Amino acid sequence: MADLTARDAVLVKYLNEAYGKEKQLETVLQAQIGRTQNMPIKKRLRAHLTETKQHARSLSSRIKELGGKADAGNLPGPEAIGEAVTAVTSLANKAAAAAKGPVQVLRGTGAADNELRNIRDAYWNEAEEIAHYIAIEAVADRLGDKETAKLAKQHRRDEERMQAFLGRQLTTLAGAVIREEVPAGQRKPAGARSTRRRSTASRSRSASSSSRSGGSSSRSTSGSTSTRKTGGSTGRRTTSSSRSSAKGRSTARSRARSS
Repeated sequence: MADLTARDAVLVKYLNEAYGKEKQLETVLQAQIGRTQNMPIKKRLRAHLTETKQHARSLSSRIKELGGKADAGNLPGPEAIGEAVTAVTSLANKAAAAAKGPVQVLRGTGAADNELRNIRDAYWNEAEEIAHYIAIEAVADRLGDKETAKLAKQHRRDEERMQAFLGRQLTTLAGAVIREEVPAGQRKPAGARSTRRRSTASRSRSASSSSRSGGSSSRSTSGSTSTRKTGGSTGRRTTSSSRSSAKGRSTARSRARSS
């Protein structure tokens, strides 16, 4: 990288960090695929492993185009990752055993708990990758490197889709852990939400009933007003008719006197 310009050296530096992360996750994903028993998760992890390998190749090519050398650094092998996972699981099991105390009916940390922890870690890894690509895209934009910015944007979108999938799995697996490790009597009452729904429905019916009562009153008032108007009109017609009859009788008397 001695012949690189300062501009390209900055780009290569950030691209190499992302490249190292992608190469690291190739090994991590392979280990996760081997551990999970959840077939939908296994299928998505396999698809993302293919994406991850493609990302690494794209990054390597872009680094070389800029005049640099793709360097993943010292990455841990499968043995080191396996030992780390075993250590974490062992500590989790000990913590769960201490927490449950004398309650022997509770199961220790099991398959659901291990699955949840693996997906939680995978979610965190996706967040780190997203951060790498946001930084690369921003740096490339400011340096006018449209090719690198486009590459970072494409990779970021892939990582965001994967993270969204993992987030949904975390919610599902949390429920599985509760069902596996917590007795039914210690869980949140299942009727709590239905009670709220019944209360809401009751309020809605009351409001609807009040609205109908208000409509009936309006119609009664309208009817009374109509009657008053009709009565007034009839009275005016009667008065007018009386005046016409009186005038006719007066005219007849005057003609009789003249005769």
